[in-house]
Amino acid sequence: MRIETELDEVHSKRLLELQQRLQKPLSTIVADILNQAIDAGMECSESEGEKMLRIFAEEGLIGGLHGDGNLSVDYKQHLWGSE
Repeated sequence: MRIETELDEVHSKRLLELQQRLQKPLSTIVADILNQAIDAGMECSESEGEKMLRIFAEEGLIGGLHGDGNLSVDYKQHLWGSE
């Protein structure tokens, strides 16, 4: 696959410095960077909500209260009766 892109001055400089340090072709360096980014993304596939749910479950905070599950809707009835 052929990819053409423009980089700003900072990223161009960093990429060229990396190429000089590694003594590899740019195509190999870009492929390595893509592989690392894709692998890192797969490791972090957990969403923020899933992460919170996992942490709450690990700490025993899920299922610790009994009720009908509508507390966010009818909390006033539970706190103050039928007001």
